[in-house]
Amino acid sequence: MDLFKKITLILTMFFGIICCTTEENKNIPDHLKDLENLIIVQPNSEPAYAIEFIHLAEIEHSSATNNWFVDWSDEFWAFSGGDSWFAGLEVDDSGKIYVGNRTKHTIQVFDSDGLFLTETGGEGSGPGEFNGISDIKIQNNQLLAFDFLQFRTTFYSLEPLNILEVKNAYLSRTPDVDKLNGWHSSGYKIIDDERFLVRYVDEYANTNAGTPQYNLDKIRTGRYYIVNQEGKISSEMLFELKSQTHITADVEGRHLWNWVPVPFLNQPLVSISDDGYIISANSDESLIKMVDSNGKTIRAFYITMEKKTLIRDEILNMYDDAGEATLYLLQNSELPEKWPALGNIILDDENRLWVSTIPENEELIYEWWVLQNTGELLATFRWPENLSIEKIKNGYLYARDTEEPTGQQTIVKYRIEFN
Repeated sequence: MDLFKKITLILTMFFGIICCTTEENKNIPDHLKDLENLIIVQPNSEPAYAIEFIHLAEIEHSSATNNWFVDWSDEFWAFSGGDSWFAGLEVDDSGKIYVGNRTKHTIQVFDSDGLFLTETGGEGSGPGEFNGISDIKIQNNQLLAFDFLQFRTTFYSLEPLNILEVKNAYLSRTPDVDKLNGWHSSGYKIIDDERFLVRYVDEYANTNAGTPQYNLDKIRTGRYYIVNQEGKISSEMLFELKSQTHITADVEGRHLWNWVPVPFLNQPLVSISDDGYIISANSDESLIKMVDSNGKTIRAFYITMEKKTLIRDEILNMYDDAGEATLYLLQNSELPEKWPALGNIILDDENRLWVSTIPENEELIYEWWVLQNTGELLATFRWPENLSIEKIKNGYLYARDTEEPTGQQTIVKYRIEFN
């Protein structure tokens, strides 16, 4: 972290944005050429600004963060632990930081300098208790926390942090749309105090190798809709994304696969802004779609790029401290030829797009592009993989820093300056 204490990341990179023309259609896949309001992102102009990140604070309260870690130690299941403790990060207008902790079934609160203030929650089914926090959001000066195991949202006031009400969210009901006959809800994000973005799948991942139900070798898709608290779908299908990609291998009588997403395999990417705007992408394709809070399509962005070649030895070096099962899987599975196009997509509180791609180099350093939601390029910068950007609000960036090789994590706060 020392290199980031007073770091200034000022970079200009080959990048440009031009609306789609007949000539530029040659640079995009045929199946995208009929998309309306498509903006082509091309490497031929400079950004409007340089960007700086000034380190301001980090959360260092050990008793509050002692279970914030990535689990790489498992010897039987490959990629089984991940960072499953994390259930979201929010920031209020005063700068207080709220962290959803799935492992402790709590919401932890820190001041704007990273000092621990309080926590609320606990495991259980009573008011203010959780079995599985999966998402938190600040909306209308309230903190909302969704429990995906109990299908309910807890509403808190911010000053002080008190429970206002608990609302059931009937998201597990059979969807009231003919196109989703036989489909199941699987994945929930809060849009506002009444609505959710819900993913529906026609089959869950099935790991029973050798049976007809086994499907880790198939491309499975999810369909996304806006759904209200009563479980009623209130939009047309917003978009369709492929589910997390799995690699598999049979080693010494064991069938191995990755339980959690990993950066070198496709995964669905979704981000929702404070205003309810939604962007989505499959990480293996550089197409990003944007809809408003009512599900109306706004525009799409396509980035013309050459994807990085995936080399097995580089992947093995990345996970050389992982458990035996993970290394066996990486040594024996069929890996894709290329890295995904995108690492992450984020909408900030001004509805600007922050998009990361994986450049051609030995280290996993992401290239980030900051775009207006109309497509103008604002800035570019490089950012290391161990600093996962979680929230951008009020001119500050909040990242989850992972220490290697321990996997211990903390939250780091930076001030953003456009020059």
